Amino acid sequence: MDYRYHTAEELATDDLFRKWVTSPTPEITSFWLKWIADNPEKSVEVGMARELVLAVYDIHTDDLTEETLQHEIAEITRLAEIQKQNTNTNIYRLVRQPFWRVAAIFLLVSAIGLWLYSRENNAASPSAARHNHTRAAEMLIRENTGSHEMTVLLSDNSVATLSPGSIIRFPKTFAAGERKVILTGEAFFDVARNPKRPFLVYANETVTKVLGTSFRVKALDQENTVMVLVKTGRVSVYPKTEYETLQNKPHKKVSVIVLDPNQQAVFNRKENKLEKGIVINRQLLSELSVQKELIFDDKPVSQVFKSLQDMYGIAIDYNQEMLADCIISAQFSDENLKQRLSAICQAIGAGYEMVDGRIVITSKGCS
Repeated sequence: MDYRYHTAEELATDDLFRKWVTSPTPEITSFWLKWIADNPEKSVEVGMARELVLAVYDIHTDDLTEETLQHEIAEITRLAEIQKQNTNTNIYRLVRQPFWRVAAIFLLVSAIGLWLYSRENNAASPSAARHNHTRAAEMLIRENTGSHEMTVLLSDNSVATLSPGSIIRFPKTFAAGERKVILTGEAFFDVARNPKRPFLVYANETVTKVLGTSFRVKALDQENTVMVLVKTGRVSVYPKTEYETLQNKPHKKVSVIVLDPNQQAVFNRKENKLEKGIVINRQLLSELSVQKELIFDDKPVSQVFKSLQDMYGIAIDYNQEMLADCIISAQFSDENLKQRLSAICQAIGAGYEMVDGRIVITSKGCS
């Protein structure tokens, strides 16, 4: 098939392209990387199409049909076209859209194709592989000794919100095969989706496995139970011994509980027993114990970023001179950090990454 004249929307609905994004094989990856190398002028469309596919798969993880895919991609594209035609669209209206669409619009109108391509090319090179292996071996420890939650940014764009008295151990850069963290205490996780690299939380005698979702793990040493509560997506919870058995004997039947949104698993440490139920305390499904509303009415983006830095205790790097003319009007209530960042960046035509525990904003400025 000749893909040279495909739009981002048409690429996103192509079966071969979707397989490359969601379940790639060496042959499919080789085909698309070669095609991009032969057609560099299409790299932006490729990047946009990848993000379209990921946005739809993220919200329809378990029930995606061809009809749903076509509809949702068309809807994202429609909203993006409206945004491009009306550059004065108030972000009050945008943040009322379902968040995944806001994020997808932001990604769609950002020219990220070249960056994606160069990142994959660099990751495939032997020197990059050696460098990444070295970085992955560096383990970091973050302990929350304060009285409020601590925000910990991970190298894969995931966020861990650590409760007071809790400790998390994680590699500076995650290994190629999996993303593993070790938790002592309690944390809320907002995990970036990556079907090829499962995210694992080791907490006392349990292992929680996800591909990309948001959930809370409560594993206090002084308590007899470990709790896992799911806000979005799907989560698998194993007794640690069972999960380790599965790694050595993949076909062996082991104990596991699969949780959907608003469900919880409780592991009894003494009895080594898992039980499934419904989340009773809905507040545990929030990133912060106390949700903090933010209202900005025609405020400089520098003030907005400062408010986020103060609220979450994180560092945000950006070019102050380039963004000096960027003005924001927005109201946030129960959105998490990544949702707020994505909505703000979408409004000013910017992007963000999590690099070495900091938020790095990239932008060409506001006209």
